[in-house]
Amino acid sequence: MCSGHGHCASHYGECSCFTGYTGADCSLRTCPQGNAWADVATNDDTAHNMAECSNKGKCDQLLGKCVCDGNFEGVACERKKCPNNCNNSGRCVSAKLHASMQDPGFLTKSSGCTSSTICLDGPCDNRDYTLCRGTYNYVTPWDANKMQVCKCDEGYLGYDCSIKKCPTGDDPLTVGQLNEVQFLQCQATGGTFTLTFMGQTTTAVSASSSLSEFTSIVSALQTITNTGTDAKISVSWTNAADEVCSSGGNDIQITFLQDFGDLPLLIPDGGNLVHSIAGTNPLITSQGLVTGTKESDVCSNRGSCTEATGVCDCLDDWMTSNGANGPGTRGDCGYDSGTASTKCPGDDNNSLACLGLGVCSGSPDYRCVCQEGRYGADCALMACPTGKSWTAAPIAGHNSAHAHTECSDMGMCDPTSGACTCADGFSGAACEYLDCPGINGLDCSGNGVCYSMKQLAQLATSNGYPTPYTYGLDPNNPLTWDHDQIRGCLCSDGFEGYDCSLKTCPKGDDPLTPHQNNEIQTIECQDSDDTGSFTISFRGQPTSTIQAHDTAADLETKLNQIPTIERVIVGYADPAIYVGATGLAADSLQVCRASNQVVTVEFQSPTGNVPLMTVINEENIDGNLSVQRDTAGNKEYKMCSGRGLCNRKTGLCECVHGFGSSDGQGNVGNRGDCGYQSPVLLEEV
Repeated sequence: MCSGHGHCASHYGECSCFTGYTGADCSLRTCPQGNAWADVATNDDTAHNMAECSNKGKCDQLLGKCVCDGNFEGVACERKKCPNNCNNSGRCVSAKLHASMQDPGFLTKSSGCTSSTICLDGPCDNRDYTLCRGTYNYVTPWDANKMQVCKCDEGYLGYDCSIKKCPTGDDPLTVGQLNEVQFLQCQATGGTFTLTFMGQTTTAVSASSSLSEFTSIVSALQTITNTGTDAKISVSWTNAADEVCSSGGNDIQITFLQDFGDLPLLIPDGGNLVHSIAGTNPLITSQGLVTGTKESDVCSNRGSCTEATGVCDCLDDWMTSNGANGPGTRGDCGYDSGTASTKCPGDDNNSLACLGLGVCSGSPDYRCVCQEGRYGADCALMACPTGKSWTAAPIAGHNSAHAHTECSDMGMCDPTSGACTCADGFSGAACEYLDCPGINGLDCSGNGVCYSMKQLAQLATSNGYPTPYTYGLDPNNPLTWDHDQIRGCLCSDGFEGYDCSLKTCPKGDDPLTPHQNNEIQTIECQDSDDTGSFTISFRGQPTSTIQAHDTAADLETKLNQIPTIERVIVGYADPAIYVGATGLAADSLQVCRASNQVVTVEFQSPTGNVPLMTVINEENIDGNLSVQRDTAGNKEYKMCSGRGLCNRKTGLCECVHGFGSSDGQGNVGNRGDCGYQSPVLLEEV
């Protein structure tokens, strides 16, 4: 009975399936659900509701497993795969985790990691150094655990970590610039502390470390640029102290010699420091002292990056430097070995400076100021379009991400053409659109229309009636950032599924549930001169024009012609009025009469509690014109009438034994809905 996966719930022979099973005979499996990648909004700014296979896969109802679109994974297709598995040069993480992996040194830089942050009370008896490690989280948005991002290994870049990173460096011809200097203060008489820079933490630093010992420990950090024998940092005490920490607080300055620009803050952790003087608490703090203003340009902006190898191709007379316009091993094109300091790129042989695509700044820096859309040392490269990033972490507040980036961080920029090559499943000049699914290369399999989330919200319906909503109307709402980027299918009649590749089956009433009614609505119309007209709309579809002098039969024909109605029967509410009755007034059979007329509209299909018809385009009706509900429909309107299984490949119902096609009212017919009970004994299903 019920395929062993349910029990017969009533004497009407209806199966109530166990959890995980479905179908008229409980022979099919349900599939896991997840927040939909694309769907129709159910209220203003309310979308991404729970859906089978997250609307990115098909349910295998024999196994109860989702068969995901090729770019998605998870039991409910709830996660987007990382492109190309990050080329084995990165880690695939969720957008939520990616946000938490930001360098807190960038966010803490402006305020510093000072006593006002670390100390939990006035005397600083209680301290919490983790407060200096805060990042902007990405938890609330719908895609926090769905969108996955490549967190590239050191030395790799790109949305799929396929680009090898070229060295960066200072342009030595730009003058008046400064190295980054950070200020630390350590007040302690013993114990240890650590410093973290760009995600890497030093070994424990003893409070009694000498200047050379401390410098060596900090220099060992791999996140501080190493260029052979050249010093990475210089350290000085501002007080004449022998040890890195002192009883009254030693002031420490760290100058970065090989990392340029505005750098993240060194984050201290002094949880293991101690102080021998009663009433004095151990503390180590850090803050910016001098913001670095030297460039940190790819190839020092004196060459171009070969992304396949991560090697700089330097302009003539420029070579790898030591970071200070001397020869070295940085690989950054930051050393002028000849006469480069007297001309802009492109000046050789009287050719145009900056290739005619920019303006030479002249002495002393001789940099090309490129035209809009151009960049590079000689302006030879073209910038690609930008769009809201699919993967960027929040930088301006919690849950607020998706800053504009090149190719939306979902494609590769070709700098020779300025065109993005998008990751599979994405399109647009800036790779800013998540494509609609489909088969045979057709959006929505050719059986629907591809819309943005914003457009889908406008096309929302309730019980088949248009109920447009807004989605993403506020461009600053971080929860609807995807309104113009995520796209989904709206299937044509007769098709369903996330990609509109499945066929729908007929719906109808269960013939075994008794004491149910068809929906009956009334149209009341009064018109004194028979010149009026109007139109009826049902579920967004209008009739042709209905004239005041039309009969019930005319109205029935016009209603049955609209696609949202399969069959209605129209009659007169007054039982004395019918075709062939004697003694009728001249206008008795009209839908509008001078003395008022009421006609009934009985819905044979669709069944159930259907929405009210509405009057539109009323003209010259000089009396009452209204639609009322007389009897609420309470019949079922189930797939295959709840007495068969839908073959979604053919759109045909496969009826269980004892049931066949009906006319929608329990009689034999050609609807193909399993709504007719054959004159045989009802057997177990």
